[in-house]
Amino acid sequence: MNNVQAAKEAYGAFGSGNMTELESKFSDDVVWISSDEMPDGGEIHGSSEVIAAFEHLVSTWPTFSVVPEEFIDGGEWVTVRGTETLANEKGTVTTPYAHLIKFDHGKIVRSEFLVDTAKTTSLL
Repeated sequence: MNNVQAAKEAYGAFGSGNMTELESKFSDDVVWISSDEMPDGGEIHGSSEVIAAFEHLVSTWPTFSVVPEEFIDGGEWVTVRGTETLANEKGTVTTPYAHLIKFDHGKIVRSEFLVDTAKTTSLL
């Protein structure tokens, strides 16, 4: 399986809420980075810690989705371009994102999720 297909499978597992399947896509020592301004943002280490942060994220937001629009093959790095939607009692925000994913032997070893935090932090 190539890295683009592995990224698509990880997105599919997240989208279906299958955190067990998603965790199987990570290396044990995965590093996940997202904006410090966001809930559960910052740098997270380890597959179980990343999954715990995801579970908290989806339980915190009544509406939360990431919709990938393009997967760009860069070899060991895959770039995903898409749209994130967040909603709570303060409103709804839809914003584009770029997601950089590094693979090693088919497992995600590093992730950098970049989103327009000026828009999303308005819901905090």
